[in-house]
Amino acid sequence: MPKELRDLLNKIKTKKVQAKKLLDEKKIDEAQALVDEINNLQKELDLASVIYEDTKNAVPNEPAAKKAASDLSLVFARAIVGVASEEEFKNLMEEGTPEKGGLIVPKDVQTRIIELQRKSFDIRKYINLETVGTHKGSRPIEANQPKAVGFASVDEGAAIQALHEPEFDELEYVIRKYAGFIPLTNELLEDTPENILGFIIKWMAKNELNTYNYQVFNGTGTKSAQGIMKSPELEDSKMEMDFTSDWFEKTQQFKTVLNVDLEDLDSDNIAIFTNAFGFDFFDKLRYPEDGTPFLQKDKTKESGYSLFDKELIKVPTKFLANVTDGDEEKTPFIIGDLKLLYTMFDRKQLSVESTKIGGEAWRHDKTEVKGVFRFDGRLVDKDAAKIVLAKLPKQE
Repeated sequence: MPKELRDLLNKIKTKKVQAKKLLDEKKIDEAQALVDEINNLQKELDLASVIYEDTKNAVPNEPAAKKAASDLSLVFARAIVGVASEEEFKNLMEEGTPEKGGLIVPKDVQTRIIELQRKSFDIRKYINLETVGTHKGSRPIEANQPKAVGFASVDEGAAIQALHEPEFDELEYVIRKYAGFIPLTNELLEDTPENILGFIIKWMAKNELNTYNYQVFNGTGTKSAQGIMKSPELEDSKMEMDFTSDWFEKTQQFKTVLNVDLEDLDSDNIAIFTNAFGFDFFDKLRYPEDGTPFLQKDKTKESGYSLFDKELIKVPTKFLANVTDGDEEKTPFIIGDLKLLYTMFDRKQLSVESTKIGGEAWRHDKTEVKGVFRFDGRLVDKDAAKIVLAKLPKQE
């Protein structure tokens, strides 16, 4: 809200307090005079608000808007390598001081980062994502379920029994900072701002996405997000299957997880997540009676594949690795509704800092660029998924 509107609001609030005081003192005429002033101020506020909204929502000249965004992106590139003017630098600075997190990444640059990330696996598509504006907080989550019997049969005029009363726990989150840096060589620094910007965008897009994906599956929960595969809370949800013999029988046991173990979930929201080894195993399986593939191509699913009528999503193995148990290696299958299982609390703050004078940068005459962003991830409903650790036949 602009300062003009805030000032008008403050005047109206102040005069309302004064009018009430005069009314309490029975100074009716003076109170009425203030009410008239308040009405006039309110009309002025309404008119100013309409003008402000119209101006804010006006569609800018598209070429001019694109040029302005492009110019800001190049200023961002120049600021990173230390050749932007003082005024340009201030326009990009977060909250006015470098200590608050460095340079804000312009929206145009953020858009290009998002476009690059769309081409890669992104776990955020499948979990519950909540944008937050505070460093830490909590959310109430229901801790008990209604009884299966529902309402009881009651005689007319008889007392009605108490029904299910929800109990709530608090799901707490603490936003963590994730950061990393790269040194830029003198050759790159001598390149055009466009090429420097392209390099930085690719670096930020890849590493931000890698961090999200890795933490959701492998975070320790201690000074980091909780990871689905690492969390002790999901130990009871894990089961083992051996597909090295009687594999068809085991595939039917796999279906039982979908049909029985997860029967309380909305069937349409259940998906299967595995790595390249799990995907490859089912991709090669055929039903014995007619040779029909287990894994079906399915245009209705974003991943393009379904297994037992559920979307099968191949997670890069670097994020969802095989589990080593003694001398055995087991392939994970996470089955369930991850939007119920997991919530990411994201600050949506991506910033960049650079230096030529710190440590290695000074000694090797390079510029170091640091990327910083903040989020937390927490398990919500541990009953929303099962984890199958499968012993698969060895690849020949």
